[in-house]
Amino acid sequence: YCGGSHIWGDALASFTNNLDVIAPDLPGSGGTVAGTEPLTVDAIGRHVLALLAAASVETADVIGHDLGGLVGIWLALNHPARVRSLSIVASPTSAPAGDSLDDLLFATPPRPLWSRESQAWALERVSYSHAHIDDRLLDACVAASEGEPHRQAVESMKTNFGKAFAPSINRTKGQLWETCRNAGLPVPAQIVWANHDPATTREAGFVLFDVISAKQKAAQMHVINRAGSLPFREQAAAFHHIVASFGEGVRQEKAHMAA
Repeated sequence: YCGGSHIWGDALASFTNNLDVIAPDLPGSGGTVAGTEPLTVDAIGRHVLALLAAASVETADVIGHDLGGLVGIWLALNHPARVRSLSIVASPTSAPAGDSLDDLLFATPPRPLWSRESQAWALERVSYSHAHIDDRLLDACVAASEGEPHRQAVESMKTNFGKAFAPSINRTKGQLWETCRNAGLPVPAQIVWANHDPATTREAGFVLFDVISAKQKAAQMHVINRAGSLPFREQAAAFHHIVASFGEGVRQEKAHMAA
């Protein structure tokens, strides 16, 4: 399915009661063109840094879903002063490498790819229940599939997946393991996993948590029940409570230490 900020639906609205929220389309998704350089974790991370600078945001609570979780890790590792806290959400890309569940999960999709039927099928495959898949979501996914950013991303993956994109994932994960083995992740972090996520396993989330929490004591692990790969859509209230409480706790702790 074609991702972008539209995937979050109304899940971020509750955060705006007392916080400013930036929900960007990352390069190659939604309305943001991929650019001229190959899509990599590093390139997407630099895009986020530029976005924060353009918005005059010095530090932020970063919430990253799937690939966005690994981009958040890249930011925390390379620019920790910009990351007040990090929430890694349903992110098999960030978890330890193993057999790829995507190969089976998305086998034999309806043709043509990126059609409304094909994207609805993919969203159903990654969900615990299809109840959250509404016309608004499908309309946005189809619109994204018809845009230039998506076309650029598809072309980039065809030519650069093996030589640029996949190596950047492995490089960032390697940097994470090395950092956690030595000094530790320099920012507070929580892992938010889903109990019925067909794209990853609970065990993968717990291993990621064990690695991060070994030397970063401000670390939490939460598993949301009755949710698949999009827990912020399927269990929006539980997701908001978990992420908002963690961010508020980090901000209060930092304010106490500065007082």
